[in-house]
Amino acid sequence: MSFIKDLESFAIGSRIKNLSDTLMKDMSRVYKELGIDFEPRWFTFFQLILQKKEIPVTQIATELNQTHPAVVQVINILEKKKLINTKKDKNDNRKRLVSLSSKGKSLAEELSPLWKDVHMATKEMLGESAPDFLEKVGKVENALQQKSMYQRTKEKINPRIINNLEFVEYEKKYLSDFQKLNEDWLNEYLEITDCDRIILSNPYNEIIKKEGHIFFIISEGKIIGTYSLQKINNEACELSKFTIKKEYRGWKFGERMLEHAIDKAKELRFESIILFTHPKLKEATLLYRKRGFEVIPEYPELTDKTGRCSLCMQLVINH
Repeated sequence: MSFIKDLESFAIGSRIKNLSDTLMKDMSRVYKELGIDFEPRWFTFFQLILQKKEIPVTQIATELNQTHPAVVQVINILEKKKLINTKKDKNDNRKRLVSLSSKGKSLAEELSPLWKDVHMATKEMLGESAPDFLEKVGKVENALQQKSMYQRTKEKINPRIINNLEFVEYEKKYLSDFQKLNEDWLNEYLEITDCDRIILSNPYNEIIKKEGHIFFIISEGKIIGTYSLQKINNEACELSKFTIKKEYRGWKFGERMLEHAIDKAKELRFESIILFTHPKLKEATLLYRKRGFEVIPEYPELTDKTGRCSLCMQLVINH
């Protein structure tokens, strides 16, 4: 325990869990010594159902801030022990209503004096050690409601990772990465067409030999995304095969990769970038729109050979 204490805020989650586990373990011992078939984790369920009389499972999950599967697991145990009754809502068959059974009500009545003892013991312990503990816990809960630990951590991670991203051009050793990245997103959202297969089987011949470029984005030594730029004419190039690994989406890597593509197109002295997208690709289309791409009816000299995309977009970059 001293090691975890030494870690201070690094191990806040572990310390809170250890505290919770200690309290639960002690209460389990109390119930066991009194010969009562009851688990500490059921307490909040009982209290909520007692107060509401009858309540939907989904509301229990919301009120107790637990996942629906976790709530269902406890509900199933309590129902098996005949401590609760469940039935379908007359107005909505999808809802499962929960109420205490006569056995459950009797148990709650039996436990009421013990719960009062526990309440007094808890107040005594807090009074001796941290009278404002619950107030401070409430402040932490409010802070996490306003901005989750997930969001807070990502805000710290993003700048560090974004500033250390690398971009490399296509080499033969990256062929399998190029294929896998594109096959994954195509299978996820659309389908792989014959046109895709031809390009993915030999990107060197189909893109690079035709005055095109393929780039990869690397984070901490791992290839996480790719895109290609291919010449249409002296004024415009096509942006395609633009994708980020699923587990790296939502971390602004797509924005960074799009900026790199725009910078490269400028460096190659193109005046505009053209791309095809699809309504199913909502996040990608939103990213293009945010960066200034506009939908156009079509672009001369460029057709969608896959036959699946319905939007042609353009970004003017050099006037």
